[in-house]
Amino acid sequence: MPSNPTSKAVRTAALTEYYENIVAEMKAASCWSSPRTRMQVLATARNLFRWLAANGHANLSGLRLEDVRAYYMHRVQAVTYPKSARYTMKLAFGYLRDTERIGIDPTPVFAIQTPRRKRLLPALEPDEVARVLDAIDRSTPVGKRDYAFVLTGAATGLRVADISGLRLKDIDWRNGTIGIVQRKTDMPMTIPLLAGVGEAISDYILHGRGDSACERIFLSHGNGDGAVSSGAMSGMFNRRCRDAGVQRSSRDGRSFHALRRSVGKRLCKAGIPVPTIAQVLGHRDILSAQAYINLDAESLRCCALGLESVGTGGALWK
Repeated sequence: MPSNPTSKAVRTAALTEYYENIVAEMKAASCWSSPRTRMQVLATARNLFRWLAANGHANLSGLRLEDVRAYYMHRVQAVTYPKSARYTMKLAFGYLRDTERIGIDPTPVFAIQTPRRKRLLPALEPDEVARVLDAIDRSTPVGKRDYAFVLTGAATGLRVADISGLRLKDIDWRNGTIGIVQRKTDMPMTIPLLAGVGEAISDYILHGRGDSACERIFLSHGNGDGAVSSGAMSGMFNRRCRDAGVQRSSRDGRSFHALRRSVGKRLCKAGIPVPTIAQVLGHRDILSAQAYINLDAESLRCCALGLESVGTGGALWK
């Protein structure tokens, strides 16, 4: 059976002359629908040929359906978007079949459905959030805005688009609530206006926002004092993290949305039922809130089964 090697040495290994010639033929072929498709198929072919070579296939003459299936399962489990990988594999194997490089029909293999792999994205720890907030200079209008914006996200779990879209009339100061229609789900929700959040927003409105006629609460302060965009505030949060010494890297998941995950994790650790967490965060589907259980590793350890109570005579140990 194929070994499914995944080491970096295999993934970056040079192709043999035999496989390089096939890649060159595929590159020159006129059957691809676009240059982008050609590029994607060539990348898939190179990955396939490296895997085949590492598993003892010096050429394609003895390729079996079993080998195609083994590569397919290896590949879709290693990528983030299996559907896209399946599509390019179908094109690559289709070319090999049509040009009689292989004598099998791999179509049945691609009917095997595999679940999309989901990466568990991190939440920010309370001390990291505190460091970001403490590093913001609240003596300036921009500082008051950024502090109120980040604190709102950290305390309520609202998405960046919903906070940047907040209007003056969305806050019911008398009853202490925030009422919005979520941008992502188009669902209305009402949440409590926590004391600290209310104080930060009122400080910005009274002493930093100015007399703009814009209906939005948070302004750009540099582009005609119009409403600030969610993209601009995502960038602001990244800069504030850097200023506070909170480590970030590209696509590490520690973006503004990590504040939302922090709220979910905090509620989970407090023993709040998952349906309530889903309601607080405005999830349409309760399954979306179950991800916060996975983030609470400390509580999950308490649920782990100790090995001392497990016998060694069962079939699982054989």
